[in-house]
Order: sequence, then C-alpha cells, then structure tokens
Amino acid sequence: MLVKDKIQIYLADDHQLFIDGIRLLFNDHPLYEIAGSGSNGDAVLEFIKHRAVDMVITDINMPGMNGIETAIQVKLNNPAIKVIAVTMVNDYASVHKMLQSGADGYVLKNAGAEELMKALEFAGNGEVYINKEIADILLKGFRINQSAEAKRIIAIREELTQREREILLFIVKGLSNQEIADQLFISLPTVKTHRSNILSKCDVKNTASLVRFVLENNLLQ
Repeated sequence: MLVKDKIQIYLADDHQLFIDGIRLLFNDHPLYEIAGSGSNGDAVLEFIKHRAVDMVITDINMPGMNGIETAIQVKLNNPAIKVIAVTMVNDYASVHKMLQSGADGYVLKNAGAEELMKALEFAGNGEVYINKEIADILLKGFRINQSAEAKRIIAIREELTQREREILLFIVKGLSNQEIADQLFISLPTVKTHRSNILSKCDVKNTASLVRFVLENNLLQ
C-alpha cells in the first residue's frame, strides 16, 4: 500500500533484476516509495495517466520508447515530475541528449546507492545532478565537438573561391542577386549559381540562415 506523504517513484528498466534491486533499496524508506515499474517509456506514460508520481527513474536503452524519449514526454505531460537517468550508457551523445531532454540527473549503474540518493535529493531541491565522471564526459565531448566544428569552419573558408567571397560579402550587406550582378559586372544566372554553391558549402538552406552562419563564425575574416 502506497504511503501518500512519501515521494512517489516510478521505475523504468527492461531488466527485472535491476527493478527488484531498486525496490529492495527503497523498501521501508522514510522518504521515498516505489509507486510502480515497467520495462519502457510507454509503461511510464500509461502509468502517469492514472496515478500521480513525483519522480521517474529510467534507463536509456529500452525496447519501445527509450529513456531520452521518455524524459521528453514526461516533461511535456508534467514538467514537475523529476526524471533521473540510471544507466550503463556513458557516451557523450547520450548524456548530452538526456540532459537536453529535461532530465534532472544522470547516474551510472556502477555507482553506489548513495549516489542515487544524492541525485534524488538534488532533483527534489530543483537541481540537476551529475557526478565528476559524467561532467568529464560532457567536457571531453564538448571539446571534441568544438574542435570538429572549428575544423569545419576552416575547411569552408578554404573552399570558398575569391568570387564566392565577394558575392558572400554583398549577400551579408543585403544586396539582391541583380544588385550583386550589377556591382560585379556578371550575369544574373552566374550570381544565382554562386549563391547556390555558397549555400551548399555552408550547409544552410536559405539566405537568413547563411547570413547568421557567416556572422557567427566570422567566415569572411
């Protein structure tokens, strides 16, 4: 029987042994109580339709709706519900996506019970919990991504021809294709071809995105 004044937790994990272990951990706990459990995010969403919970502990890799999608849907359904990822997944992309989805904590399964309790406490106080290992993963991934993006910008600068640079400068200044053609004494179709090539090299879809990309990355320097 659920005790209403305790914080209600739902467990989502496709390994029953893990669920059983967490249930034992919270058995007769003075603050927390397991309200229910299921093997994926679909079970979470179905459960919270009919019963209020305060927190969701979820794995990431699960059949059906995974943990990242679960966090997104839970937060859309009720932003007040705290979501804690408890998983073996420790790659940058998964950690980053999980936290972006609105998760309130990220705990690796090889951590001790004390760390899970700390994550629940942080979440209950409105804070996001990550330990040093997860912080290091995020920092390393951020640096790699930043480095890769910097290399991409350098490559784009090198790929742009002198004529494309001239046209790009006029685009940033807001000139139309015809005005650019008049300024450079070239045909309108030639300007359109160059503009198309510039968009392709910068991997953007329209002029507004192109101008923003150029200014944000100092592409004309």
